[in-house]
Amino acid sequence: MSLQRLFEPLPHGIETYRLDFDLARDGTQHWPALSAAEQVRAGRFMQRADRLRFSATRTAVRQLLASRLGHQPADLPLAQDAHGKPFVDMQGAAPLFNVSHSGSHALIVLADSSAFSAVGIDIEQRRAALDVSALSEAVLTDREKAAVVQAADPLQALLQRWVGKEAVLKAIGVGIAEHLRCVGIHPGLDGRSVVETTVPEWSDLDAMPLAAPSGYAAALAWRSRVQHPG
Repeated sequence: MSLQRLFEPLPHGIETYRLDFDLARDGTQHWPALSAAEQVRAGRFMQRADRLRFSATRTAVRQLLASRLGHQPADLPLAQDAHGKPFVDMQGAAPLFNVSHSGSHALIVLADSSAFSAVGIDIEQRRAALDVSALSEAVLTDREKAAVVQAADPLQALLQRWVGKEAVLKAIGVGIAEHLRCVGIHPGLDGRSVVETTVPEWSDLDAMPLAAPSGYAAALAWRSRVQHPG
């Protein structure tokens, strides 16, 4: 696997990384860095590519976190909440993290837990077979649908809103499918997105699109511990 840090304008205290997969591999070479439970989970994937994506991404996360926390990657205590969002299960300050993978790539975000209370990231591969009209009806708000219809590239406009929504919902830590229309993503100033939501408790989330490989869309979302006016 190839792991590289991405250098683009981000809030101070947030780091993003991209992992590029060799889909010809089966992922078992990454198992020594995984916990016993993760190895069992990896072995349950029926598709080789899915097994590789999970194993390689979790290994990269463990290596990044272990280097900061003084643990061996396989010994790092990772757990997940009721919605499957992973976190470092230990006392003391540990970075927040989130991951997403699609196609041949994964994205990983680490965030300083003293400055941020939540972080989420998402990447999706562009697929020509996607039905823009049907998917828009299922996941977009009315304002988003109007913007997608008018876009020069409706599919890319849809994907960029989709990844923004998922990043926000992953940061919050709620089920994604049932909440997609509770969040609206719109282009904002300074490269960031405007996040609209029908849930008042989510109004303090910020988001932004991320640079992604050709044929993909990606986004980042976060909640700062200190809210700045405006």
